[in-house]
Amino acid sequence: MSLDAKPLAVDLFSGAGGLSIGLKNAGFHIVLANEIEEDFARTFMMNHSSTNLLCNDIHEIDFAEELNKMSIKNVDLVAGGPPCQGFSTVGARNEKDPRNSLFHEFLRAIAEINPHYLIFENVAGFYSMYNGATYRKLINELGELGYDTRSALLDGSDFGLPQIRKRTIVIGWKKGLSEVALPASTHFDGNSLFHLRQKLTLMDAISDLPALEANDAKFFYTKEPQNEYQYCLRNGAKNLTEHNSANYGPRMLEILSSIPPGGTVNDLPPRLTPKKCFANTYARLSPNQPVPTITRNFGTPSSSRCVHPFQNRALSTREGARLQGFPDTYIFYGSKVAKNLQIGNAVPPILGEVIAKEIIKASQRQREVSNSLDRNTVTSPFQARLGIQ
Repeated sequence: MSLDAKPLAVDLFSGAGGLSIGLKNAGFHIVLANEIEEDFARTFMMNHSSTNLLCNDIHEIDFAEELNKMSIKNVDLVAGGPPCQGFSTVGARNEKDPRNSLFHEFLRAIAEINPHYLIFENVAGFYSMYNGATYRKLINELGELGYDTRSALLDGSDFGLPQIRKRTIVIGWKKGLSEVALPASTHFDGNSLFHLRQKLTLMDAISDLPALEANDAKFFYTKEPQNEYQYCLRNGAKNLTEHNSANYGPRMLEILSSIPPGGTVNDLPPRLTPKKCFANTYARLSPNQPVPTITRNFGTPSSSRCVHPFQNRALSTREGARLQGFPDTYIFYGSKVAKNLQIGNAVPPILGEVIAKEIIKASQRQREVSNSLDRNTVTSPFQARLGIQ
């Protein structure tokens, strides 16, 4: 194999493919992925055609067998985030939630694939949930499998995402390999001694998209990109897709038109105030700040803060994709509800990219160390695959 061959990765619980975008941007080739939800899997396949996707329950997958079918003996990276409903800080928290068993399937996959590196991604609440018991179990079991680890709570807005999105990240590497550093922040609030860029805001992400009325859709850009972020995410697209709004009834239109700038349900007149609601519902987003963490319901005004700062509607599907860092050329499959679910549940590509780049750096350091040792001893994770003896 040539020296410019890309390192190989497996993406578990791949969803719509946000993490895979990041891994690819960092330089990995995604050889295998799994996703059980059919709409998610269709989206993944339409955008990652070179990856072998298994649309199946992970409990039924023998990863060693699947890789053997592909004649792949060594995988450099396994990455993934098991569905996190049982760990989430939003809603009920249930340590016995059956979806938490997927955490154990992640560990089984690591044992079967035996990668040189791993990335575990989950909600912020995973780090401290159940007094940290599940987190400690993960670290201990990875140690028993032969991995050193490093973990942190990373915020996507620190790396150029126009959204406050905090995630628990665990990076692992085989004992004896060069350790992997955490990515350093590239964006910062306020003044910085390190000349970091200002964090991106909502309007930094969407100001080039045309205005929408209720029950409206636009299919063409009416402005040139206004900044580097918009230029990059357009990705050469000529036509605009997924930029649409719901068909609101008269009462909802009156509610939306009554929300002041930065306002919430608490600013509505009594006759329009719902009997039961949370304080951050029917709430306008701030145009000049990163948005709060978007959820699967970012297109629903009664959900957590998701109303456009100037227009009387919730965010469009394309605006949600922009805030997660998906390029405009990315194709989503399914209904509007299904597409918004895929976007809201995704790992922002930029998080995967900055973490994977640190793994690439560590492997390069390992290669330099190995080259200075006995050349009959292969210690670099990429050396054997690249034919370096």
